[in-house]
Amino acid sequence: MPRTSDLPTARIAALERDADALRRAFLTTPVFALDDHGLHARFEDFGRTALALFRETARLAAAEEAIQRIEAAYHRVHEALQAVATLALSDTGRVAPTHASGSAEPPPQDVRQNVSRRDTQFS
Repeated sequence: MPRTSDLPTARIAALERDADALRRAFLTTPVFALDDHGLHARFEDFGRTALALFRETARLAAAEEAIQRIEAAYHRVHEALQAVATLALSDTGRVAPTHASGSAEPPPQDVRQNVSRRDTQFS
């Protein structure tokens, strides 16, 4: 039985794995199919788990590194959600606008690629 002062390191490591899997799912699933893959429910479960771990860990002594790991995991998922929201809200169905010179603007960039390539490894 773990002591009440022990950090929940195994649960934090599981949260980090869940964050990476959820982030990857958000960045690779087509926007129209997010609900079909149960990502909304998975995100709610992830958020509840992160909050519970944060509250539990905040009460313990010497918990600063554990709290930073929890926050980093949550921010990785939040960053992916922001990228998906930006993509979903962008007006990608419009005709390519032209400048005054008559040259067409390049097509909108898929912002999810920028997020998925960023180095966010935490240990």
